[in-house]
Amino acid sequence: MALIGVHVTIVEPGGFRTGFAQTAHATGEGRAEYDVVVGAAVRMQRDYDGRQPGDPAKAAAVLLKLVEMDRPPLRIALGSDAVNAISATDRQRLEELESWRALSVSTDY
Repeated sequence: MALIGVHVTIVEPGGFRTGFAQTAHATGEGRAEYDVVVGAAVRMQRDYDGRQPGDPAKAAAVLLKLVEMDRPPLRIALGSDAVNAISATDRQRLEELESWRALSVSTDY
């Protein structure tokens, strides 16, 4: 897309106080046999609602800045929770890559 002047940025947001989590208040916790997954997710959303660290107005301002950039990033995390989660996941992925490096590269000629 860059060849024709279109830039793409993948936005990876954390939690923002937008009211999205309020839908969990209307959702039942589901059947008992699914409580470990469905019920836990509903309860997590209920507990998190109103305590998300992200400010939607600040996120919107960042998005507007990105639109104006000549060379915006391919990816951007929005919010400290997103930065922390992505950092932890990427760190684990790199550790696993290194753990299996010898086996991975053993497939070369």
